[in-house]
Amino acid sequence: MKLRAHNLLCIQGFRGKGYDDAFVENMTRVVEALRKNPEQQVTVIAEPDDLCAACPNLKGDAGCELHGKGTEKGIVSQDEDVARRIGVSIRTAMSWTELEARVRQSIAPDDLDDICGRCPWLPLGYCKEGLAVPRRGKSDTPGEFGRAVD
Repeated sequence: MKLRAHNLLCIQGFRGKGYDDAFVENMTRVVEALRKNPEQQVTVIAEPDDLCAACPNLKGDAGCELHGKGTEKGIVSQDEDVARRIGVSIRTAMSWTELEARVRQSIAPDDLDDICGRCPWLPLGYCKEGLAVPRRGKSDTPGEFGRAVD
């Protein structure tokens, strides 16, 4: 599996919501796969990944256009920042267990204000809440991994 470094943070707060149904279904599949197989090898990257594959903001070779043309460059910088903070190099592969432990040891919920800046999901607080809840085991994960009900 390949994941952008910043998406390691997004996974922490996933609540079954997203940009559209296809995105939510894909993210649910990825998150559930990681929870069911925590020894899954994940390669940390700074380019569109397995989660981005179903994102309506992914525009081919231009990459992410969440905030319009040129967004990808800022997202790559964000990925590099997250990788540095958790002590991994881009293209490093390790188990999901190890990556999640590094995220939780290196990034506090309030760090997301600096890291995630313009992310439209940041004001909802899901990722901060997800980081704040200690993981006790693969079955004790917060949030809902299906379609959330408001």
